[in-house]
Amino acid sequence: MATNYGIHTQHDSNNLHPFHTAGKFQHSESQIEMRIERLDDQIENLDMESRLVWLKSGPHVYSPEFDLSVKVEAIRWMLRIAKHMHESARQAVFSRVDKSLREIERALEANEWASVT
Repeated sequence: MATNYGIHTQHDSNNLHPFHTAGKFQHSESQIEMRIERLDDQIENLDMESRLVWLKSGPHVYSPEFDLSVKVEAIRWMLRIAKHMHESARQAVFSRVDKSLREIERALEANEWASVT
């Protein structure tokens, strides 16, 4: 029985995750920071009303702007932490940052604020 250890060859390089190519980041930290700033601007310009939601603990006022701002700030902190990590751990965190940014960007483009909560 053959075992696949997930080793990429030159031929497989097109199948690598779009966030990195052969171990090097395609997106620089500055590009990610620009995406975060763009999200900040988009969230600041949202004109959504807060609404009352019921949680286990009781009623809670849900604000889409505040919720998305918290998520973007969490991504910003993940980026700050990743800058101090070794390469393999940094790649994992950068991959998570990219995924989180794409989810929020996609939700904002589709006006689906509830889908990222």
